[in-house]
Formats: sequence, structure tokens, C-alpha cells
Amino acid sequence: MADDIRNCGDLDERLAPYVDGEATAESRRAIETHLAACPGCRKDAEAEVAARQLLHDHRGTLRGVASAALRARCQEAVSGSQDPTLNPQVSRPDFQGGSARRSVVRRWVPLSLAATLLLAVGGVFLYGANNRVEALALSLAIDHIKCFAMPPTAPAEPAEAAQRWQQDQGWPITVPQTEPAEQLRLIGVRRCLSPDGRVAHMMYTWHGAPLSVYVVQADAGRDCVIDRVGREAVIWCAQGRTYAVIADGHPDLQHIADYMKTRVH
Repeated sequence: MADDIRNCGDLDERLAPYVDGEATAESRRAIETHLAACPGCRKDAEAEVAARQLLHDHRGTLRGVASAALRARCQEAVSGSQDPTLNPQVSRPDFQGGSARRSVVRRWVPLSLAATLLLAVGGVFLYGANNRVEALALSLAIDHIKCFAMPPTAPAEPAEAAQRWQQDQGWPITVPQTEPAEQLRLIGVRRCLSPDGRVAHMMYTWHGAPLSVYVVQADAGRDCVIDRVGREAVIWCAQGRTYAVIADGHPDLQHIADYMKTRVH
């Protein structure tokens, strides 16, 4: 059957329509059968649901950010993706176990609500420098929620995490130590993406709640404290990089941000 899911890769282009409630009944059954048997994909789906709900709940605050030209391009992309003549099948390399195989994927898939909004908001990096930090804060706040929807299962050791990051990504970061006196505990480091490229995402618990520390390999231009989608972000620039600390509504975020500033550079 066309909607059968034989492996996790088959889920990729089906997940956005499923999360947005646009999948066919047959497709939903196939997806839910796969999710019931695959904890990894189930966590991915839960993270996408959380991100979509977050954007939906705060959609009023996101209006007016993107330019009219960018909005038109987003709408054109959505319309074009629904035209079957713009859906050629192409091959791409897919690496498993170190050997390449060829898999067939669609060049165009319908953009979900979340993807469209993220494209529009992320596009302000191209259309207005004044909105650059605001867009970065939004991107990282959404990432904070998605990553903590599927956190690492075991705490990480800071020095080992920093070494592994440099080996895998090719640029160094300093990972602050777990600190019992601050009720701060490192749980992992992940590679995420922002409109400025690759981002180091250091995931902690602080007073038992999620705390994110980000390192972006670009200077966003100014220091600030921004509230986006219910998450406050303290952002600062140093040595050609941008750093951000995001927590879930903690009243003393500036304290932990100041603590991190002395340890991440």
C-alpha cells in the first residue's frame, strides 16, 4: 500500500500533515501503527505536536514579522507544493552503517502550519537586521521546547561532551560543569539549527526545570532580554559568537545567565 511505513525514513514527509491533521485516514492508520512500535519516532512526533501547539497558541504575537514579499513566497510555495506537476521524484544518498544507498524522496511536500510560520519568521534574517535577534530568540525558544520533549536519557559529563562536540562539529565549545550549589545539572549537548547555521544546544536542569544554553557561530548584533512564546531568553554577543540562555518561566533567569557568562566563553 502507498501509505505503508516500512522504516523511519518513510515517516519524514508524512509527519507534518499528520501533526497538522491533514493526513488521510489510511495514512494516519499507518503512521499510528509505526509510532506505536517506534519510541524514537513517537518522541519526534510529540516534539512536533508541542511546537505546532506553541506556534498556534502564540500566533497573534507572530503576525506582521515577515515582509509582504516573503509572505507571498511562502504562499507560492504552499500552492506549488499542491501541484502534482511540481512533485518530481529525486534520489539522494542515504548513509547507513557507513555505506551509501539510494532512496527516493519527494522534492516538494506540503508545508505544515509550523513550517510555514517558521519560514516566515526565520526570513526576517534576510529582510531586516533590526528583527534579527527577535527571530533568533523565537527560533531558539521553539527549539528549547522541542528538544526537552525528547531529552537525553542519561546525564552527560561536561568535558567529554565538549570533546565529542569538537570532534563531530569541528569547532570548540565550553560546557559548564554541573553545579549542585546552583541546582544545575547537565543532561546533554545537541546540534541544532538556526537561521545562522549550526547551534550548540547545552541542555540542563536548573532547580529541576529545563534550561537551555545555546552557542551560535555568528554575532547577532546586540545583547537583550526577549520573551518569545512564553519563554524568556537572555542573549549576548562575545568574541564573534552569540550566546543565549532560555528557561521555563523562572523569575531569576538573569542570575543563571550571569553565571553562564563567566563559564561559556
